[in-house]
Amino acid sequence: MKAAVMRGTQQIAVEDIPTPEPGPNQVLVKIKYSGICGSDVHRFQYGMINSGSVMGHEFIGEVVQCGAMVTKLKTGDRVVSGGGEPPAGAAARVSVGDRYSARTVGLKSTTVGGFAEYIAMDEWRPLRIPPGVSDELAVLAEPASIAVHAVRTSRFKIGDIAVVMGAGPIGLLVMQVLNAGGAEGVYVSEPAPARAAAARALGAALVMNPADTDVVTEMVERSQGLGVPVAFDAAAAKPTLQQGLEMVRRGGQVLVVSMAWEDVDLLTVEWIGREVEMKAAYGSEPVDWRTVLNLMEREQISNESMVTPESFIGFDEMQSSLERLMKPEEHVQVVLVP
Repeated sequence: MKAAVMRGTQQIAVEDIPTPEPGPNQVLVKIKYSGICGSDVHRFQYGMINSGSVMGHEFIGEVVQCGAMVTKLKTGDRVVSGGGEPPAGAAARVSVGDRYSARTVGLKSTTVGGFAEYIAMDEWRPLRIPPGVSDELAVLAEPASIAVHAVRTSRFKIGDIAVVMGAGPIGLLVMQVLNAGGAEGVYVSEPAPARAAAARALGAALVMNPADTDVVTEMVERSQGLGVPVAFDAAAAKPTLQQGLEMVRRGGQVLVVSMAWEDVDLLTVEWIGREVEMKAAYGSEPVDWRTVLNLMEREQISNESMVTPESFIGFDEMQSSLERLMKPEEHVQVVLVP
């Protein structure tokens, strides 16, 4: 089968590799779509992946072969790349270990993920896609589960206003989850025109360009001078964490749902007196995946302006697409069609 294989820092090659054979408790999935995640871009950009590895974890596909012991799935089932409840002794989340680091995980092994034509999976891992959910929407299930996990573990309450900094895929999905959860309004900070337009289309109360708007002053004024209850940093840009900590009210919270691979600015004197909280959210749990598929089935999460005809690429565009996504300006979500 064909696969996009990492061969060094900022080098990816389309190669023929063996098609996996499913074990007795596994299914073979023919991948239809595989989204490119920001973490894939970072590992490509900084070389934080072993040569010979195939990245990709935001995929959907169809079960084409079942192992002899498989009972939960059948040939023809449409599935997403995760969300199943693990059996006793198996870890659901990848963040295993007290000293887990998202920068170094996976470096001890060579892995095969979703940037390929097929993948073998333990049958417990994938979830069926509900009949009314399109493939173009379902391919957002994995990043949407991260958004649900971030909102679910934050201090957000029904009726709050909230700020999302960054309108990439995670930020846009966090915004939609907040709206589905009863936010009074979700305000978005995003400088890239295409991503800002997507935020407007998907229901932002206001989209601010931080290049020409003081987003901290704007949000303090819109919250009667108190500051907002919660802000989500989905950008990992140099100023966004500081901006979030400045704009939240006394005892407010900044929920970090992005990964900065370079130093960011912090000036504690601006916000320490308000005893604000910074909390991180990473990955997702089975309940988050189930929630996502329910929200998709109820049409409370949309792929409008996120997954469009321009989103799809072939293997021959993987190198150039990853290079462009190192500084995204035009694209919101890029999806490989193996």
